[in-house]
Amino acid sequence: MRTRRFGFLTCSVVVVAGCATSSPAPSPAPTHAAAAPAPASTAVAPAPECAGLFCESFDGYPAVSAIADKQTFGPWHAALKAGATMNLDGTHTKSGASALHVHIDGEVTSGGRLFADGDRPVFAGKPTHLYGRMMMYIDANGTSVHWTFFGVNGVAEASSPLAGSRASYIMSSLPAKGVNTYSFVHGLHAPDGFRDCSQRSATAMPSGWACVAFEMDSVERQLRMYKDGAAEPILSIDDHGKACVRPTPVESPWYGPAVNQLFVGAWSFHKMNAPLDVWIDDLVVDTKPVPCPAQ
Repeated sequence: MRTRRFGFLTCSVVVVAGCATSSPAPSPAPTHAAAAPAPASTAVAPAPECAGLFCESFDGYPAVSAIADKQTFGPWHAALKAGATMNLDGTHTKSGASALHVHIDGEVTSGGRLFADGDRPVFAGKPTHLYGRMMMYIDANGTSVHWTFFGVNGVAEASSPLAGSRASYIMSSLPAKGVNTYSFVHGLHAPDGFRDCSQRSATAMPSGWACVAFEMDSVERQLRMYKDGAAEPILSIDDHGKACVRPTPVESPWYGPAVNQLFVGAWSFHKMNAPLDVWIDDLVVDTKPVPCPAQ
């Protein structure tokens, strides 16, 4: 049985590098982090121009390598749990010199995430319909009952009967037969208890790079996930998914957020069966469709 809760971290941080600039907040000394791996020797493309309201190539922070819990830089505020490390390193990059790298040890419930919120163009008016994409690399390694790599948070949109409740749309892995697969998860702090629902794609996560794109519409309660620029989604949600943690009924609508926060990283709500390594690069989020780059 899956059981989990989603933390909602808030912070006041500076505008995202690449879309606007400001001075980064000071960072505390690391309290739990590993040394960054040596950069890969293969040449990589330059960081792309900002193509949306929020863009992150992870190349604009030359002083940042190992990332500590509660550390701030650029638009980000970090959350890191014992049993995981989070770095900006060059082991695997899709462009530029660095990507976000999260490592989770085997046999632990742990992870690392970067949160962005506050006064940023992408959150103006607390949007209810967002698009985006990211480049993601995973090694052929560990799975758990559920681990996440991207999500948005906010108060449930105003037309829902549960306006005022905190809601999340989350992109995850819910493995099938021991293989990581792309999935959507919905979380809602409703008056009758926490609602935790999900739907899994039939598409496995490959070893190596993939472009993962999404559409999230809170008002229509429609979610779409795409891979490597394909026109047809690998996963679609209309109103509700196919599974919920009891006692939530499976037909419960997925009331979505008016978004005021996003997060990226790798976080497992259950023990890993083996270590997991994830790299994320070239994240773009906007209120209009964001295509994957040409292959």
